[in-house]
Amino acid sequence: MSEYVPSDLFTSSTVERSKAMTSWRESAQQECKELIKASGKNANSAAVDKLEDLERAFVGKIKTNSAPSTISASKDEPYRRCRNAFIDLGTNIGDSIGYFIDNSVDVCSAMWVDANPDTKFNKQFPRPHLDVAALEFQHRGSNPNPLYGLLQRTMRESPSAVSEAFCVYGMEGNPVFTERLTKLENFVTDMNPRPVQHLHIFTESVVTSTNGPTKLFLDKLSVKQNFWGSSILSSQQDAVKSGKELNEGEVFSADVQGITLSTIVDSTMLALDQEASKEDKSGGVLIVKMDVEGAEYQVLKEVAASGVLCKLKELGNRVVMVVEYHNMSITNADERNREKAGHREATNKLKACGVEFQNLGANWA
Repeated sequence: MSEYVPSDLFTSSTVERSKAMTSWRESAQQECKELIKASGKNANSAAVDKLEDLERAFVGKIKTNSAPSTISASKDEPYRRCRNAFIDLGTNIGDSIGYFIDNSVDVCSAMWVDANPDTKFNKQFPRPHLDVAALEFQHRGSNPNPLYGLLQRTMRESPSAVSEAFCVYGMEGNPVFTERLTKLENFVTDMNPRPVQHLHIFTESVVTSTNGPTKLFLDKLSVKQNFWGSSILSSQQDAVKSGKELNEGEVFSADVQGITLSTIVDSTMLALDQEASKEDKSGGVLIVKMDVEGAEYQVLKEVAASGVLCKLKELGNRVVMVVEYHNMSITNADERNREKAGHREATNKLKACGVEFQNLGANWA
């Protein structure tokens, strides 16, 4: 069997980091193929246990920092140019970034299911999963997730979409999550080999239709759901309920920074760099997950008006928008109507130029 040996030269070079991750993956794939071949049609529990042992061994070769810093390693350089990008709008505790990392290090499960199509892909099936709270990998017990599956399919369909060619961005406004998200960012950045080219999580920041300071209205009641109802819209139902029950009717708020989706896309996609070569202008993948409690309507209108997504498509890149819509959670009818006005036209414009849309259902996480 081939053996992956971590490079002592794995330091600051992005090229070296990408090569190290590619080497790690190719070695894991080869051993997975050998295990699947040896198992043949006998994909019984003993064979699955061997699969788990193999995955544990390979994930164990990834060096991690058990005490990541609470100061962002990329605070002075939040953006980098990458061929591919995954942008997580509404990061909350970092689940979606965790699912991206899961896909990056989960080499064997898709190969196993391809060879054994009757496999039940449930929480008893072994696959590496990053626990974003504990900052450690688990190998059994994680429930299948629709975003995980969508990321896996999209990346398998696009030959250039290997994880080490991705810039990954998160955005979360609620200040209660700032420290843990910064630790998550640094934990992934410190991984050796690192499964992504670049990661930055914009904390105390929200996606909006204009750049600049704004307000985030806070859900203070949904503790078990990690305050999932916080929104830039003051009439979001959970923020309103929190104000009524905890603050004499006044909605809680926090001062945050607003950033447009167009700004992020234009700042990171290699295809949009004026100095990019002809080869670098096409063949990339942009995946945007958006769960932003009603703000999705203004964000889609903004990004359609800027033309940046259609420009990417025109250059020959793939764009996938994964959106959870929050219609009736905006309790004020005037605010709801204002947000939704023109949204359908904006979405149709994006679809017409080739942007793909996938819906996220409620409770998807």
